[in-house]
Amino acid sequence: MAPMTRSHGLIPLPLSDGRARPTQNFRETSWQFAESGTRSERELSEEPPSSYDEEADMESRGGDEEAEYYEGPPPLESPEDHEDILHPLREAANRVGREVEKFAEILDRYNPQRATASHKKHEMAVELIEIYYDAAAETVKRLRDEHASERRKKDGLRWKKKMQGFNMTHDDDDDDLDLEDSEENESPLSERRTTLEDLERWEEEAQTWNLLKRLVSLRFSPPGGGADGRSISRLRPIHQYSSEREIWDNFLETDDLALERKTVLQWLKEAADESGEDIDVLVQDLQQNADRGDIIAHGWLHTKAAIKGKKRLHSSPQPLDPALPSLQRGYLNASGTEPLVTQLDPDATTRQKRKLEAQDEYFERAIWLGCYEMLRRGKSTDDIREWCMERTEVWRAVSMSGFPDEGSADDRFGASGSSALWRRMCFGLARKGGGDKYERAVYGILSGDIQSVESVCRSWDDFVFLHYNALLKTQFDTYLQTVRPQPGISSSISNFGAFDAVQFHGDPKTAGKRLVETLKIDPRTATEACHPMKMLQGVLIANDFSHFIYQQGLALSKFANANGISSLIPPNRSQPENEDITRYIALDDHDSLRVLTHVLLVFMALGLDLGGILRETEVENVIVAYISFLRLAGKEELIPLYCSQLSGKRKYAILCRNLIDVTDHEQRVTQIKLMRELGLDVQEFVGLQARFLLGDYKDTTTGYPATGNFKLLEGDPNCFGTIRKVTRDFLGDDPDKVERIDMLLIRSLEWYLLVDGLWSETFTVGSMLYLRFFKHLHLNAARTLASRITSNAIAKCKTRAILGESLDFFGLESGDDEDLTEVLDGSGEQKRLLRKHLLAEAKSFRELETLIECLDHIETVTSMAALMKEDGASSERNWRGQLAKAFQPTQASVQPLLKGWLLTSPNEGLQAEFKLLREAYLPETLLAYIVSLQFAGNALTRDFLMECMELSALIAQENSDLLTLFIETGRMQELVDALAMASKTLLLVTSARQAPGSRSTSKKMRLKGFTQSLWNVKP
Repeated sequence: MAPMTRSHGLIPLPLSDGRARPTQNFRETSWQFAESGTRSERELSEEPPSSYDEEADMESRGGDEEAEYYEGPPPLESPEDHEDILHPLREAANRVGREVEKFAEILDRYNPQRATASHKKHEMAVELIEIYYDAAAETVKRLRDEHASERRKKDGLRWKKKMQGFNMTHDDDDDDLDLEDSEENESPLSERRTTLEDLERWEEEAQTWNLLKRLVSLRFSPPGGGADGRSISRLRPIHQYSSEREIWDNFLETDDLALERKTVLQWLKEAADESGEDIDVLVQDLQQNADRGDIIAHGWLHTKAAIKGKKRLHSSPQPLDPALPSLQRGYLNASGTEPLVTQLDPDATTRQKRKLEAQDEYFERAIWLGCYEMLRRGKSTDDIREWCMERTEVWRAVSMSGFPDEGSADDRFGASGSSALWRRMCFGLARKGGGDKYERAVYGILSGDIQSVESVCRSWDDFVFLHYNALLKTQFDTYLQTVRPQPGISSSISNFGAFDAVQFHGDPKTAGKRLVETLKIDPRTATEACHPMKMLQGVLIANDFSHFIYQQGLALSKFANANGISSLIPPNRSQPENEDITRYIALDDHDSLRVLTHVLLVFMALGLDLGGILRETEVENVIVAYISFLRLAGKEELIPLYCSQLSGKRKYAILCRNLIDVTDHEQRVTQIKLMRELGLDVQEFVGLQARFLLGDYKDTTTGYPATGNFKLLEGDPNCFGTIRKVTRDFLGDDPDKVERIDMLLIRSLEWYLLVDGLWSETFTVGSMLYLRFFKHLHLNAARTLASRITSNAIAKCKTRAILGESLDFFGLESGDDEDLTEVLDGSGEQKRLLRKHLLAEAKSFRELETLIECLDHIETVTSMAALMKEDGASSERNWRGQLAKAFQPTQASVQPLLKGWLLTSPNEGLQAEFKLLREAYLPETLLAYIVSLQFAGNALTRDFLMECMELSALIAQENSDLLTLFIETGRMQELVDALAMASKTLLLVTSARQAPGSRSTSKKMRLKGFTQSLWNVKP
């Protein structure tokens, strides 16, 4: 079985836009985005795996039993071998809009984490909801203005199709609907126009925030407030003269469940009213099919004309009797298919079981449709009455009595039980009344019925409305009989049937949850119920957010770890309840992810029980997914804000992994500034960067790969008497070719330079990186590290905060020569000891840095030597000066290697690895240096050959660590042979240059005691 490989789970991808947009003021927001000229580097590759807060994570999942399961797999060998498993987030990132920044501005302005007092945190959380709703509503208003015509066309076509059983005269072709071309949806954000789908999505989002605002005010009381979060009002006690409105107010005040259902109903009504088309427009097609021109009143005109014609035919002033044989056989509608009514009272069609003329049936449906829509949208009795009066249908308005607080001041029943009696009569009309389904639906709403209203429900909202309407009406009827029973009316009520919605739904406390679950599997609502915003609205209504967000986290975990262990979202043995994880969250829907994340943050601020530490990781997976989306969208400035919302060390784990590819210096400085403003520990952040990487990609290689494999010299080392050559480009042909994990480690060390302090930690991590690179022969990575993060650069960055002045290592080492008068008061001695301590802590890093610098210089000299031979003697003079300049830093860099190199370290745990590194690198490096000196002595001056002789004397000294090293590694013979060949070359060169005018030993070498007379050998 192939070993499992780690994958990021949320992977960085190239983005074209690297600058954050300038922000606009929004409700006094204070978030500021940094502008920079370049964006962070991004590579199509893997991120390192996560090991955040391992001990706490294991403890929360059961301790040692789970430890094996969560143990990380082998290090990533080839990042390019893995696919971007969350590519939908990448695609969504290309369409991200201004709302992402706006929501971050709001969160930063009203960040509940900044509040210390519980009541202040509650206030800020409530304020967040309010402003998020305002932002969504503002966007909806703008989009409605932009897409008004398209909306009317789409609504018109939809309504035509809904008028089942009636043939419309207008064309029902969808081609009339000119929606946005698909090409526009695929264009970049800066060029993409909004669409009608954008409007509908924003309407759903605004409705979601509105619902959350209403429910939070009921369910979460401010600290120190009433038990139910509402101000306690002084209600009058119920007595025999209490109006039904007073009883209704008392009912809502004393029954929290009833008040919540009333709140949800009101939300559904307002949502339908805001997003629905004008009612007069809705009935326009039906009105036109009534074939009466612009006349919207005067009842059944066509049926009335037919009755008058029949009466004239019979010459009878009396109403027509449908029992007459002549009327039973020949009195039909204009089409001759159905018997026609003989009277015009509202109950005629039901009582006589006869039909109206087809045109009047359109008119009748238009009236009932209008009444239904007005009830569905929560219009007041006065509004309904006015609408009906315009159509001379006043009698209908009389029956449109809703809840007591929805009627006018004149709508009063004689007794508190009369309304219950009236609702039962409406129930009879709903179940056994007229033939039009909208008529039955109207009476169904008024009576609290479900069955009669279902036939006209078109959406998830409609179904929730009809059930909550039925539940609330049943509750109130029961309450009426409880608080003020009236035997006379009660006996009358018992003669009429009623629908008991409370009994139908069962346990009242869980009725909402069961209803939402039922709508998920109901074929009429299943598709819409899976829309993210509808899922969230259903969860809020069912008061099941804690369970829902946990399941979302499990689904994210399953998805992110499908193709390998994710670095951001850890695996979990638990499975989401629904195996179809796309039904939990749409990862390509960044808008839903944004809303869900911010709703979660609101509930966290309100103190909702989300399952405690046992579910903490899964719940926060939603925030982590959104943070990764922000990175993909190029919104790095927003990442610290959302990471600060996470718990424990995970905030730093996610922060590290999402900012590791930020390489621009100004952007890094901005990130550090943002972290400080958010109360994040910047020292812990930079300290964990490398720790996470080193921990996730542990070095599990046995042995020391560099031993025996680090070779700089060509030729057989056992073939004595031959001049060996240094391999050309032994550090690598391409200086920029560095493995992904090595580059990430180097970047992690660069972050140390942005914070004060951490002197010892910086050099310790740097030493560990050098040791890792040298062990695995990643010399190009070591050279990159040395060029990007020098020891002097670290010193200059950090000494100001420690010593009060910025110094490099030359300044630190020369500190002992300062004015000795400071020693008298002790400050000078303290400074001297501090500098000594700083030098000791940096010693190992500087020594490792010296090795790669020396190897780099030797490679440069070797390359020049090869070029000199390729160009020939004609250009040798041009190369001599460059070669001489190249040898100066080479000689300087090799000096620290000659005595005590890596023999001591403040970290005793590294001594064993230092010994292996010395044995693998130092002999080969010095032999390559001797070969280089031999070449330079032949090509330039004999002084380089004399340098070999000085080196031999240094190695031969008593207690020389180099002599011991060559003996222990078995390379003494190679050293002797190399020095012998250098001596031979010096002898030959000196003898050949004894002609008049030949150069003598340089002044520098003479000062060291060297003289050429010793090497003057005549044939």
